[in-house]
Amino acid sequence: MQPIARTRNPKAQGSGGNHIGAGGVLGVEVVRVGTTRAVSPSALLDFGGFRAVDAAAEWTSRMKRSVLLVGVLVVAVAFTVLARIQPHTGPNAAAGTLGRAAPAAPSPPPPTPTVSTAPPVDPDSFFTPTRLAPGQRPPQFIVVSFDGAGSHQKWDYWRRVAERSHMRFTGFLSGIYLVGSEHRTAYRGPGHSPGRASIGFPATADVPALISDLNEAWRRGYEIGTHYNGHFCSGAGYSGGQWTTADWSSELNQFFGFYRSYRQINQDPTMPTLEVPASSIKGGRTPCLEDRPDQLMPALRKYALSYDSSGIQDGLAWPKRNGYRIWEFPMAYVPMPGRPNGVVSMDYNFWVKQTGSPPRAGNSVADSQQVIATYRRMYEAAYQGNRAPLILGNHFNSWNNNAYTAALTSFVQDYCGRPDTYCVPYRDVIRWMETQDPTVLTRLQNLPAVDTV
Repeated sequence: MQPIARTRNPKAQGSGGNHIGAGGVLGVEVVRVGTTRAVSPSALLDFGGFRAVDAAAEWTSRMKRSVLLVGVLVVAVAFTVLARIQPHTGPNAAAGTLGRAAPAAPSPPPPTPTVSTAPPVDPDSFFTPTRLAPGQRPPQFIVVSFDGAGSHQKWDYWRRVAERSHMRFTGFLSGIYLVGSEHRTAYRGPGHSPGRASIGFPATADVPALISDLNEAWRRGYEIGTHYNGHFCSGAGYSGGQWTTADWSSELNQFFGFYRSYRQINQDPTMPTLEVPASSIKGGRTPCLEDRPDQLMPALRKYALSYDSSGIQDGLAWPKRNGYRIWEFPMAYVPMPGRPNGVVSMDYNFWVKQTGSPPRAGNSVADSQQVIATYRRMYEAAYQGNRAPLILGNHFNSWNNNAYTAALTSFVQDYCGRPDTYCVPYRDVIRWMETQDPTVLTRLQNLPAVDTV
């Protein structure tokens, strides 16, 4: 994962101060002052190179000069001592003073956490919902999402695809991807021991790169949701299909705890700021689509989530709010060209349908083309019919030699720019539905499903 740049305090630099000689020592120059007074040669006395005309005067003059010389020497010695014990940190500083190695510079203070200066993100910058005019057909929405959303390479790849295709998608983040493996015991899944999960924890050093990817996605109008934490599916002990409301509440509480407290959990106050507001996380998808709705929905309400995309329905129909006031965006069970029965519109399900269980590498080119044909059939049925959103579930994966990556890439590049077609996150579909006249929306929701099996 690619780390983001951190703001670090620069190493302290000296101001340079007084430059003390060429090598750091004060140079002292003693100048003899000659006299122009005429004297008798017989009266001259030689005294250490200084001459006088009378003993008293000479003694007084000698004492004054001696005091002056001593003072100058004291100053010279003082500067020499200071030069030896203080490093010269100016731009012309030598490696040492009088052959002695310069003392090491003091250690810089610890780097301070990055403070976000990014402007607030306005979702309208990508898609602005408008109310339908009488007789106007709704737009055709395509909603692409990725479960887990932890790979830097995949974030980079899919952002580039999205930018070329005029698409924005939703990344459902697994919360433990913000917890370094060295600190894995911070997580305790319902019914499991601390530090256990069905997916891997990242190295602590890789967490900043994920934060960078999430920040970049948020700045560009993508949506972040939750894929919860430990990914406990059927066969992994006490799994999501068995969990109670209390279990789901624990899972969400830990998800948001990791989201807000990743610095403390990873014991690294220098990690960058996660700029995506926790309050912007409004929905999610359960691992393996496993849950009991009557147990999951109260937990979603408790944590102020407004939609779920974990269900399965036959064909394509408009989302509805359930009795818990949660918008439901189920995955579609649709026909698969060349197959006698249907498939759930998610990459992993395509893989199992095409290669068996457990899935394995198959004829990736033919498998990719079959998935593209499925997507196209879904689009044409909805576009010509009820205009229900296409819900396409995916993972950051390279399964079946990238068959499903290639299929989705081809489809969104071909269809996202078509007339009346918008490839947007769940957030924007909800905003559009809430903008409509309630009677118009109810009429859409009551239309029969299309592309059914």
